[in-house]
Amino acid sequence: MEDRFDVNEEEIYDEFPRGDEHGFGPERGFNRWVQINDPALFTEGAREDPVIQQFLAAPFSVNFAQFKSSYRETEYFLHKPHRAMVREGHEDHVEGIEGGVANFPESREQQHIATLVVNHELTLAKYITRSLTIEDGKVAGQMIHKEEEEPLV
Repeated sequence: MEDRFDVNEEEIYDEFPRGDEHGFGPERGFNRWVQINDPALFTEGAREDPVIQQFLAAPFSVNFAQFKSSYRETEYFLHKPHRAMVREGHEDHVEGIEGGVANFPESREQQHIATLVVNHELTLAKYITRSLTIEDGKVAGQMIHKEEEEPLV
């Protein structure tokens, strides 16, 4: 009897084209994690605002990335987010994705991810998928926003 799980999904993901080979790479703002609550991203004036000070001092990092559907990096992001979130140099890191979620645990046993998809009824295929991920070193909570189809003109 054939094992219904006898498939190498990574071979399938690798059959998808790489985003950077089709105009959807880091140089265009795709497949790259950026920590949003990095003090270096804020002006001196903004860092004087008490709310911004608390945001920057919060016990978690806030990270953003966007992926173009139907490309290799997105398949990993959707189906194996832990591989898309680890930093470059980690054995599980997906080639083609720059950076990683700040402070995301190295150990697979410590990588816990909760996900909420906004606009999931629009499917996760074809358009842009964006992630806003908050992590505290123990758990990453990501909200994925699926881009809406542009109306035909």
